[in-house]
Amino acid sequence: MSENLGPEDIWTAIQSTRIAMLTTQNDDELVSRPMGSLVRPEDGRIYFVTKMDAKVGDIGSATPVNLAYADTAKNLYVSVSGIAETSQDRNKLRELWSMWVEAWLPEGPNGEDIALVTVTPTHAKIWDATSSRLIYAGKVLKAVATQRPPDGGKVADVDMGGGGAAESRLVLAIDDNKIREYDEALSESTEAIGTPSAGGPTA
Repeated sequence: MSENLGPEDIWTAIQSTRIAMLTTQNDDELVSRPMGSLVRPEDGRIYFVTKMDAKVGDIGSATPVNLAYADTAKNLYVSVSGIAETSQDRNKLRELWSMWVEAWLPEGPNGEDIALVTVTPTHAKIWDATSSRLIYAGKVLKAVATQRPPDGGKVADVDMGGGGAAESRLVLAIDDNKIREYDEALSESTEAIGTPSAGGPTA
């Protein structure tokens, strides 16, 4: 992993992971749900096509959200904080529409119940263990034998700046509390509400 990470590295990482855990504030608790994301670095945006009853906040209002991406095969994890806005932008919906979206939402981009959630990233954090699961398992076994924690790879904080250039800060991934909190957040059970999102599971 480069020691001078920028937004482009985050975009590359999340483009290869289709499903995001979208976390929003629901009354007095945080709620996460899996959503099929449409990542568009050229727009500096991440899109979700879903139904109106799964929209984020009120139409046209700005809502803070978090997106968590996990590629366990590569030991790669990304957390993206941003601002979400729900709309029914028909032009953008038609632009983003594909057979994968159609499979979940047969109403088409002009359906009255179709909504577009647009997320503008503001900050991201990336965990990269830089090794396969087999190699990482070997590190764990060695750690048990030597009583020394395994190398967890690296963590980078990246200011997305709405998609513009940014500086990044790289630190060793040895903060067990932060890793534990992240794992717990990803493993929280979510309640499906029966409405599909673009080429992905229910929203």
